[in-house]
Amino acid sequence: MYHAAIIGLGKIGLTFDIPYKGRVNSHAMAYHLHPEVALVATVGRRQEQAEQLAMIAPEAQFYGDHELSSMLRDHHLDIISICTPPAVRYDLLQTVLEQSKARVIFLEKPVANELEEAERIAALCKLHSERTVVVNLSRRWSEGAMQVRRAVQNETYGKLKKIHVRYSRGISNTGSHLFDMVRYVAGSIEQVKVVERVSTNLDEREDWTYSFLFTAANNGVTGYAEGFDDRNYNLFELVLYLEGGMIEMVQGGTEIRYYGTEPHPLQAGMRQLVFERAEKDDLGKASPMVNAVAHLVHILDEGLEPLCTLADGIYPLYVAEALNQSYARGGTTEQVLVE
Repeated sequence: MYHAAIIGLGKIGLTFDIPYKGRVNSHAMAYHLHPEVALVATVGRRQEQAEQLAMIAPEAQFYGDHELSSMLRDHHLDIISICTPPAVRYDLLQTVLEQSKARVIFLEKPVANELEEAERIAALCKLHSERTVVVNLSRRWSEGAMQVRRAVQNETYGKLKKIHVRYSRGISNTGSHLFDMVRYVAGSIEQVKVVERVSTNLDEREDWTYSFLFTAANNGVTGYAEGFDDRNYNLFELVLYLEGGMIEMVQGGTEIRYYGTEPHPLQAGMRQLVFERAEKDDLGKASPMVNAVAHLVHILDEGLEPLCTLADGIYPLYVAEALNQSYARGGTTEQVLVE
């Protein structure tokens, strides 16, 4: 049995599964249900979190947020999830790396609020290269996203030509998933050009939402990301236009629609899109969080390279920086400069 601990018992750490509805969405439930993992300890901020934790994993010991060092000292840990807000990430990671021997650190996105701190975190982790840091960009663990990636790489519908994205809730929040998914299926975003800034609920945090043009590294693929106001509804949709078809990721990426082409019935020599199938990431499939914890176990068992590295987790911050620069400079085209 591998011993796991969670630092931070907010939504993703715990309460997405309070009450539990049959599909795993939190670190706590994913660890509790995995047959090779024992959730032995957690760190939270409020006593009510201890009571909620007992509903899912009564075997896990609860520590207050001032008792982190005690928790690290009391338990021999193999995996530590860090699910705290990103504002305290560097100091927290330093404490975890120096006071525990956990081989895998599972880090919630965003890695940090600022690019400078993320780069300091990268330098810190290089000093502890025997550890593996995995970042939870959750769509990396989605079976549907994996299928889309394979379809693009195998050119099932020919070469990828264009990408359209519709999203809400900021370039640090939903944007981190947006940038990562484009990178995952089409290669890194190389250039961005802001068209407009869209007002959302996250403006008060200065997590801006932009509509913007971009180019990706995959043979000059171009794209447009359109921002929407999350006060109307939350949105994350990705449409891939290929030479011989189209792939849509809708409903937050939980439904994948595939389109091929056929001869147009009225226009000779032309072709039209035709719907082939839809695949839903429903309760019959493992949730991304279940898949993520299974991957952590494989890393411990077999020494695998993580599917989402610390560098992958930091990459969205470079895209965000380029977007902010483009907006500040009146919509200039900016390079995404990754160190």
